[in-house]
Amino acid sequence: MKWQSFIAAGRQCVAGLPDFAPGEKGRAVYLSGGDSLKDRLPQLEQALEGEMGKTLFPFALIAVTPKSWEEEFSPWAAPALSRKTPAFTGGGDEYLRDLAGPIRQACEERLPLLPDRENRALAGYSLAGLSSLYALYQTEAFGALASVSGSLWFEGFLNYMEKTAPRRRDTRVYLSLGNKEEKSRHPLMKQVGDNTRRAIGVLEGQLTVPCTLEWNEGGHFDGVSERLCKAIRWMMRRETK
Repeated sequence: MKWQSFIAAGRQCVAGLPDFAPGEKGRAVYLSGGDSLKDRLPQLEQALEGEMGKTLFPFALIAVTPKSWEEEFSPWAAPALSRKTPAFTGGGDEYLRDLAGPIRQACEERLPLLPDRENRALAGYSLAGLSSLYALYQTEAFGALASVSGSLWFEGFLNYMEKTAPRRRDTRVYLSLGNKEEKSRHPLMKQVGDNTRRAIGVLEGQLTVPCTLEWNEGGHFDGVSERLCKAIRWMMRRETK
């Protein structure tokens, strides 16, 4: 891939492009949480590049860095998880508006990307994964969404899902979780397993296209790159158009 960096809507973006033929355009996989993913982008490239144009649609990988995780990946304000961490300030709506609007537009103006929602996917890990699932109810811009080890323990989020209709019922959704993530001692975070199981049930009732829940070995910080690769493969695989 050829990499380039640019600013869009005040946020740092890093885009990796495969070797497109002249005039060729590809799909786009947006990764929320770009700053924390910088060290992982070469691993994702190495794992996925050989599959481009074969089992996977050709796509650009676009990592977007938020101004603040606790602000832009939280759907609403909530107390901090501990005395050592910031409170959640609930800027998730603004982030997704910018991502679906000016950030997407900037990417499509400067990169050889196919238009239309079926050619756009959004993925995130941890709190960014919560944001990716929240996007189902906030925007029509993405045809596929992936919440990888998503923070579905976030207070009130499952109730929100159950009471809110997706913006588009034909959005494909991928969830994954490590099988040890629910072993947390924290009273909220230990709910992540049950909440993720509940979430896939809600999605199956809301969506008209495939959704899936994949379990991985290990805890929250195990195999992050591999889990992201699994999500991207699921969203970009040719037979799941």
